[in-house]
Order: sequence, then C-alpha cells, then structure tokens
Amino acid sequence: MNTKALKAYQSTNVTTANPSKILLMLYEGCIKFVRLAKAKMQENKTAEKGKNISKALAILSELINTLDHEVGGQLSADLENLYIFIMDKLIEGNLHNRVEDLEISERLLMTLYEAWEDVVNNPRPDGVPSPKLQPDLYSMYVKSKQELQKTPPVEKKASGVSVNLSNEIKQPSVGGNVVSKKVG
Repeated sequence: MNTKALKAYQSTNVTTANPSKILLMLYEGCIKFVRLAKAKMQENKTAEKGKNISKALAILSELINTLDHEVGGQLSADLENLYIFIMDKLIEGNLHNRVEDLEISERLLMTLYEAWEDVVNNPRPDGVPSPKLQPDLYSMYVKSKQELQKTPPVEKKASGVSVNLSNEIKQPSVGGNVVSKKVG
C-alpha cells in the first residue's frame, strides 16, 4: 500500500473519531510501542528499543494531560498515578534492560484498554456490571432483575407515610412524605 495513502487514512481516522475512540487508539498505540520495545530489547537493538519506549512515554504523557480532574475527581487522580507508575516501569526497564518491567507496563495497559473498550463499546446505565469484565456479577444482576419482574408490586400506607415496595423506585408525589424502597 502507498505510504502517503496509509498516513492520510490514519490521519482521517483520528481527526474524525469521537474522543472515546481516540482514547482507545492511544491505548492501542501505547501497547504496540511497548511490545515493539520489548522485542527490540530481546534483540539487543538498544536504539530502536529506546525509540519505542519514548513513543509509549509520549502517549502516556498525553493521557495524563487529557485527564479532567474537576470532572473525574478521584478516578482522574488514580489514573494519573497509574500512568506515572507505568512510565516509571518503562524508564526502569529501559535503563536496566529488564523485560519484566515492560511486561508489567503492557499488562497494566491491556487491563486499562479492556476496561475502556468495554465502557466505550457497551454503554449501560450506572451500576450495571460488565458482561465481559464482570461475568459473575452480571449474571447475578440479570437473575435479580428477572426475579424482580416476577414479583408483583406491594404498596402499604400508614399514618401519612407511603412505603413503595414495588420493583421500580418511583418519584414521590408532591406534598407527601414518601419512602421508596427497591426490593432485591
């Protein structure tokens, strides 16, 4: 394939992708460069190893720069610390020629990639476990949801306070004290 055409195609992919797809592309690129660095380290090609580690570090720096700490709060802080840890492992691996450090970095990046890929490709309401990453919890969730659908709603009233024991949590009516509880 023509190199110019390939670069134009790749550029178009990046400039037209939504932010979540770009995030996945960054992880894919970082993982690719860590794997290439690992291969070059095993082949004793020091310059090429360093070049690939530098590219992975640049991507991790970009991931850190794009974190929104106001919106992300503690999650953003935790991701930043994890990215810095991965960067440290890459630098240590490069300095001491340790494949193990690159493998640790690769595994962490793969875990993050799989989690983000699941979030991007399988959007779902808050609180619903991932069928791919949390299969046991997801099957429990599905089972409890099915059981809830079989249970008829029960409503009891006592002294001006209404307790809703139905399957769905309902909004309180205006002017009354309503306590709603989801069964299950």
